[in-house]
Amino acid sequence: MMTASFFAHYDAIPLSLFILDRNGRIAHRNEYAISRFSSYEQMDFIQSYESILRIKENELTPYLNKALTVKPGEYISIPLPHTDEMIRLSPINDELITFIIVEDKEAIYKKGQQKDMETPFDEKSEELQQQIHSLIDENPDGIAFINERLHLTLINQSLHHMLGYSLDDLRNAPIEVVDKQTIQTIGKHFELALHGDQRPYEIEASDVHGNCVHLLIKTIPIHTNGRFRGAYKIVKDITEFKDAQLDALDQAEQLRSLIDSIPEFIIFKDENGRIIEMNAYAKRIFGIEEGRYKGRTCEELNCSSIDAYHLLKNNANTDCIAWEQQTKVEYEYELELASGEFATFEIIKSPTYHSNGKRKYLIAIGRDITKRREVERELIESQELIESIFTNNADAISVSNLDKEIIQVNPAFKKLYGYTDEDTITHLYNIYPDQNKEEANRIIKAVLDGEGVVDFETVREQKDGTSIDVSVTYSPIKDHEGNVTAMSAITRDIRDRKKTEELLLRSEKLSAIGQLAAAVAHEVRNPLTSVKGFIQLYKDRINDEILELMLSEMDRIEGIINEFLSLARPQAVTYQQIDIMALTRNVVSLMNPELLLNKVNVRTAFHTPSLMMHCEKNQITQVLMNVIKNGIESMPDGGLLSITTCNSDTHLFIEIADKGVGIPKDRLERLGEPFFSNKDTGTGLGLVVCYKIIHEHHGTIHFDSTVGVGTVVTITLPLQH
Repeated sequence: MMTASFFAHYDAIPLSLFILDRNGRIAHRNEYAISRFSSYEQMDFIQSYESILRIKENELTPYLNKALTVKPGEYISIPLPHTDEMIRLSPINDELITFIIVEDKEAIYKKGQQKDMETPFDEKSEELQQQIHSLIDENPDGIAFINERLHLTLINQSLHHMLGYSLDDLRNAPIEVVDKQTIQTIGKHFELALHGDQRPYEIEASDVHGNCVHLLIKTIPIHTNGRFRGAYKIVKDITEFKDAQLDALDQAEQLRSLIDSIPEFIIFKDENGRIIEMNAYAKRIFGIEEGRYKGRTCEELNCSSIDAYHLLKNNANTDCIAWEQQTKVEYEYELELASGEFATFEIIKSPTYHSNGKRKYLIAIGRDITKRREVERELIESQELIESIFTNNADAISVSNLDKEIIQVNPAFKKLYGYTDEDTITHLYNIYPDQNKEEANRIIKAVLDGEGVVDFETVREQKDGTSIDVSVTYSPIKDHEGNVTAMSAITRDIRDRKKTEELLLRSEKLSAIGQLAAAVAHEVRNPLTSVKGFIQLYKDRINDEILELMLSEMDRIEGIINEFLSLARPQAVTYQQIDIMALTRNVVSLMNPELLLNKVNVRTAFHTPSLMMHCEKNQITQVLMNVIKNGIESMPDGGLLSITTCNSDTHLFIEIADKGVGIPKDRLERLGEPFFSNKDTGTGLGLVVCYKIIHEHHGTIHFDSTVGVGTVVTITLPLQH
């Protein structure tokens, strides 16, 4: 590659010089050539100069071909017609040739001899020499003169200041200025200059202070009348230039080292798509040998990688897009490497232009993003999994910030609290009952303090204001620095569990009552029998009204004891297939006298005439009679009692509704507890027995009541058991 310093050397030569390629095209021309042929400086082909130099067209072509065959340092010469000059052609390398116009020494010598014979001695030559010496002393470049005996006889002030040595120092002790090898180099170039090769050359010297000085020297031989009279050496101090050049080379080496250390392929291309340079990573992954890529397009590379060929083969399209759109192009490409593994590359192509808008070069950078893509896929899969768990979880999940603002909820949350998909829940206070507002602050404080809040049982409020029992687990959400930024809450509906717990508690109460009843019944029945016997014995001595009252109360006590015993002792229960509809009609008929007596009208709606069910006839009869009797007693002034039946594939539903006084909510929740009754004289044992019977039949009994409106009792029984 021809560098700027390379051409600078040729520009310093005070001769008309061109650098030609093997086809005769001009690669470079120095300032002397431009000034000599200034009116033709737009000419680009050597054939144009043939016409300027009055040489027949294509006459130089064979000399160009011949010049490429001689050794470096040698040249071939041809006379320039109608002048005292010659053309010298000398090879630089296999592609470039120097074309120098120099004086024809032989022609000048012959002409000088002829002129000496015709022209007398110039009396003003001494004055001319003085002018020349003055010009030499004032010249900013260092100048040294060597006479025909090769002795140093003159140095100017510039050279003295450049090195700090005097003429005697340089003449007597040159070894202090330059080493032996450099002295040989100076002698070699002096010989070349004597033979017409006046090319500049560089040396290193030491100044008077021992500092290294870089010098560019050009030797100009002097001949008069064909005789060698000495030579001038023009010396330029290029230390600063060399230092800058070394710095540039050092920076270039550092840049190269940096680019080679980057684990991304980097390719520089010229405006025609030919590779200028590529880094070590690119050579490795594409399997390209060193020195086998410069000047080639990517399509011309012979890649050893299995699939890299296709990447390079198809890169021209993206090159065109980058050049035409004058913008950076980014795309991804997946290829199979020589190892058999697939790799995904993120490729960026960026064009650069000259100030006049012409293309300069294009850089292509490829980054292996295979691992990043794998991580992204794993993150996407994890995110999809988390979203699936969040969305499809049966428990209500919410996420709120530290200001108690709800950020996100799942469908189960909206379903639990009675919100639709269109509803927006903005604040935790929306689901907190008024008496529990302060609870939110305590929970957030506990989460920030790192205390676990797990399975916290509390009450929440649905959209319609209904309170529900829930169990909530709160967890902190932290950022990458471990700071709590939000809070998640998993809410579970425990209403069914609460009902189950109530049923278990009620069952335990029934068991306790049964055990108590067994003891009480036996203790009471024996003295009761004795009392009843004495009353029968002395009935003739007791007033009839008092006797009737005493016997009535004794029967009442005995009835209570029998109810106790029904709870306490196992009874002979015979389950059989019976017609439950016929059983219900019979119960209504049996209760008809009491209904008429209390002015209660009955309205029945039986969905089917007959329905067989496996049950204990007497126990079901007892339950129906007890419920109907309670309905009659709730309407002291009479009213309407409705009995309705229906069934599904698995259960029978019997609904008994009255228009009585109703039951307050706080008392409704305690129905079925022993010794709790809404009647002043009631024991509460009747409903206890009813609950026990229905429970043993694997059914349920449910009360729904409104004060002043009435009560609805729903009995659910399985059709098959």
